[in-house]
Amino acid sequence: MTLARLLCFLAAVAGLQAGPSAVRNVIDDQIIAALENFRTHMVDGWPELGVPPLDPMVLPEVSLNVTSGTTHLHGSLTNLTINQLSTFTIDSVHSNLLFLTVDVSLGLPMLDFAGSYDVGGAIDVLPIYGSGPFWMDAFDLKMSIAIKLGETEVGLGVSKLELNFDANSTDIHFENIMGGGDMEDFVNGVLSSLGPDILQALEDVYVPWLEEALRKEINDILHGSSRNSKDETVNDFFDLLFANMRQSIIENGQDPLSLPSDSDNFTVLLFNTTMEGEVSVSGGHLTGLSTVHRAGNMTLLYVGEQDEVIWGGEVGLIDLEADYTFGLVLALFGKDLELSLKMSYLHLSFETDVFLHQSNVTFAHCNVELG
Repeated sequence: MTLARLLCFLAAVAGLQAGPSAVRNVIDDQIIAALENFRTHMVDGWPELGVPPLDPMVLPEVSLNVTSGTTHLHGSLTNLTINQLSTFTIDSVHSNLLFLTVDVSLGLPMLDFAGSYDVGGAIDVLPIYGSGPFWMDAFDLKMSIAIKLGETEVGLGVSKLELNFDANSTDIHFENIMGGGDMEDFVNGVLSSLGPDILQALEDVYVPWLEEALRKEINDILHGSSRNSKDETVNDFFDLLFANMRQSIIENGQDPLSLPSDSDNFTVLLFNTTMEGEVSVSGGHLTGLSTVHRAGNMTLLYVGEQDEVIWGGEVGLIDLEADYTFGLVLALFGKDLELSLKMSYLHLSFETDVFLHQSNVTFAHCNVELG
């Protein structure tokens, strides 16, 4: 690998080296701040987006048409109130700054639903019918949020956001179903198997509101609640990226970076005698990677049809130094040579294509300027 290709490669992958041991990630911190803003605003909603208050949330009517095995239920839930959505915990936030993705895990100890029902259906050949008050509790819910960042109309922001729920268990009660009494208890016991399907029917109504509100809160944080120019917003993002890269390089012990050792055997004809020898390189170190910074304007483009991110610009390093020990052994002779290469500055000008679904990085071009 040539020096230019090595440096381009290091510039691309250093941001991926921050593992679970990383103490802080600037993008992660911004996502956490957006989630806390989201929690605060849930009681009032987002009128400008057409998103109603989310805790408590009131749904005028939700249609039901669910099946589990031989049990089928259809009808509607009306005047449904959902409580405790804002009690979520932030379990983990992990951003991949090269692939511009963020994965978020949230927890909810409990959600409670209460309203009125009017349903019909069957348990095998047994008909089900009734109307009256309804309640359901969902326990130990997990919410996963998959975020893709890209260039929006006002700069870097959320290009795609998907939220999914998963409940560990549910408890359901349709009051006075089948006229009450023992039949009510029996039918409610059987209908408990429909809990995940009923929960899914409700999610189809309110999850789009959650996604829209989350998208706004994250974009507001990334944009600094202002409308900067596209170039400055993208530059600001890459300033954060390189700040995180510098931190991860230091925390992962990559400055200095150990360079690979290698050796090879050879033969040479001297004085009509064939001699065997060995050449080796070892003890290599590259110092200065933690000075990586943006050295010019950066560009960023998200191509949704191909799930591709194209980013490029100029990256700089200061006082970069590479040291190597070269060894040469020939017959009875041996010699070690020390080589040190110092550069007061180094600029990389590059453009990369990142295909998100393949986790694949290709370089359209990469030029190196030394000084």
